[in-house]
Amino acid sequence: MADDKVAAAAPGVNAVPFRQALGQFPTGVTVVTATHGGHLVGMTANSFSSVSLDPPLVLWSVAKSSPSHDPFVAADAFAIHFLGADHGELAMRFGKRGSDKFADITHAPGVTGAPLIEGLAPIFECKTWARYPGGDHTILVGEVVRFVERNHDPLVFHSGELRRIDRALRRAPKLASNSFARNYLSYLLARASFNVSREFHARLKDWDLTVPEWRVLACLMDVEGLSVGELAAMALMKQPGLTKVLDRMERDGLLQRKSAAADRRRVTLHLTARGRARVKPAQAAAMQHEAELLKQFSDDERATIKYALDLLIDGRMTGKMADE
Repeated sequence: MADDKVAAAAPGVNAVPFRQALGQFPTGVTVVTATHGGHLVGMTANSFSSVSLDPPLVLWSVAKSSPSHDPFVAADAFAIHFLGADHGELAMRFGKRGSDKFADITHAPGVTGAPLIEGLAPIFECKTWARYPGGDHTILVGEVVRFVERNHDPLVFHSGELRRIDRALRRAPKLASNSFARNYLSYLLARASFNVSREFHARLKDWDLTVPEWRVLACLMDVEGLSVGELAAMALMKQPGLTKVLDRMERDGLLQRKSAAADRRRVTLHLTARGRARVKPAQAAAMQHEAELLKQFSDDERATIKYALDLLIDGRMTGKMADE
């Protein structure tokens, strides 16, 4: 225990490392549904826990910042669906704000009136038993009135990622210091990029952003008036896929397309006030996340890492321009 990092449990706890520490506890993933005012509500939650056998009680919690908070708190009942290993796409759908989450999904009201998603199990149908304040969340306790049981391979949330339990429990082998994989630059860069970005990317749902949307907004915060081709190169995306992302973001009011005055065929991209407001807290969190990752290095080492990467990027771009 002497080598373990110890963080104070007092009011001065830093939110970022606290969140990272909590992320080390693997949880199951659920979709919770309810009906309120004639409208269906649903969201992904990993805060499920059993409470009591007699009476049969379970609980979960909903963030006060969630648009679904008030409908869930007001609802008299809800249904909790456990997700299996193959339900990652469903978890992402119900984890995103603002979209019609039930579109093209077969569902029907259960015994409490809460919608049940076809093909999912286990399912717990609950009447709301109690509501408790829990800081920035509200804790909802439900009395189970009916449940559907089925054994399955669960979807698991751990370290900011959706995972499945590997029965073989594969482990990456230890490699010799002179091995190809530990010395090949492309492999090292890919591994470093994955390790650096995965945890923060998992947090983007806090700001109702996908990874492509985050890249677009972050790039446009730095350079206004990019063309689609310029943005595709800067955001590391292929142009056809980027166009679909831009269509969706324009519908959501995050950016605008404008025709250039000199050439009406040239379209440039510009952030709206709503887009700037959406990306600013994510940018602040990104910088805080980076500081946490790099705190193991000295100031000189941090500067050297970024300088070397800049040289690689600028060198490749210069070489391409010289060849064209």
